Amino acid sequence: MEDNLGTCRIYSLSHEAEGIGEFEGATIKVPFTLPGEQVSFSEFGTKRRKRYVFQSVLQPSSQRVEPVCKHFTHCGGCTLQHMEPSLYQEYKKSLITIPLQEQGLDPYRVKDIITLPFGQRRRSNIEAIKKGDTVFLGFHRWRGHQIVNLTECHTLAPALRNLLDPLRVILTELLEPFQKAKMFLTETKVGVDLSLEIQGVLQLNEIQREMLKGFGRSQNLARFIFKHGKKIDALYQEAEPVIEFDGVEVATDAYGFLQATKEADKVLSELVMDAIPADAKRIADLFCGRGTFSFPLSRKFPVDAYEFDKASLAALEQAITKSGREITPIHRNLYDEPLTTHELNAYDAVVIDPPRAGALEQIKHVGKSSVGTVVYVSCGPESFSRDAKELVDSGYVMEHITPVDQFAWAAHLEVVGVFKKAN
Repeated sequence: MEDNLGTCRIYSLSHEAEGIGEFEGATIKVPFTLPGEQVSFSEFGTKRRKRYVFQSVLQPSSQRVEPVCKHFTHCGGCTLQHMEPSLYQEYKKSLITIPLQEQGLDPYRVKDIITLPFGQRRRSNIEAIKKGDTVFLGFHRWRGHQIVNLTECHTLAPALRNLLDPLRVILTELLEPFQKAKMFLTETKVGVDLSLEIQGVLQLNEIQREMLKGFGRSQNLARFIFKHGKKIDALYQEAEPVIEFDGVEVATDAYGFLQATKEADKVLSELVMDAIPADAKRIADLFCGRGTFSFPLSRKFPVDAYEFDKASLAALEQAITKSGREITPIHRNLYDEPLTTHELNAYDAVVIDPPRAGALEQIKHVGKSSVGTVVYVSCGPESFSRDAKELVDSGYVMEHITPVDQFAWAAHLEVVGVFKKAN
């Protein structure tokens, strides 16, 4: 429910790219704004919990530029398209320098940001709902539940972007009024892997199955599955979906973790490889997934690859068998059972790429070990900074951190930190 329409001047940006200002004596946050701007906004919610929705710019910043997408400020997928390039780079870099400073660590250890090409995102979760005769298909509004009906998207790779209109057409025939659907899309080496879930539907009838099979065939999908709960209905498969790490093909699926772009695999792997000493004898790759770093590392070193997700580990094992790489896959939940100091002492270097929450308990064991080099890859700058503080306090030197912008126009950042055991 809309309660008020107000204006304010923005004086800074939050770590989620919301403009911070004051209104009626209270600090507020308004998305899609820039420091120095006078903006208008709508105020929603209760006295305890209010939300501020951008309406217009009354006095623009000199650093505001025209967004590339007509859905900007409506779609919540992008929050930074209004920033001119130098401000964009400065803001992205601040996503790591500010958390480091808050932990008492040196922000000048952060190198210049590496910005990867936009419009190459190879994974996406898209939602849809049918209203009347129209299917609204796209991403949610910023901090809202309403689905924005995308007619263009400048972050997705062309293979995914080109599926938006065909998906909208087929869902118009498939969905009942006000029925929702979720799609999980991944661009693979052999085509797009697509998974579909429909609200309230546990099983497709034969007409629906044939309709969706025809869609998979006409769109040249690698695979098309219908998912209901934990059950999978394979509708169409032209080839096994695979991605490639260091020239090795690895099976993937629409739900498995991947870096946002293919270029990110290459750049992050090069940063990891450059950090490992040439005389290292054995490497531990923690939270290894399907082998993003294990396969490049295995060109030079024996690797023990630790992963908890069984599907990822099975794909890794299959690829190791086919490639003959010197990688030992190990099933282990590193949150419940982190590698002990004694176990870690067997390694010359450790590569760790945990989920966004970080891996503080595992890092505590690393800090007590004799591991000479730690390479920490993270999509969570705040948890990374917390864990980096633990390493530094344990006797490691934070040599440098490289920020990598693989999340186009979003308030997210990948970082690669290199830590060396002090002599």
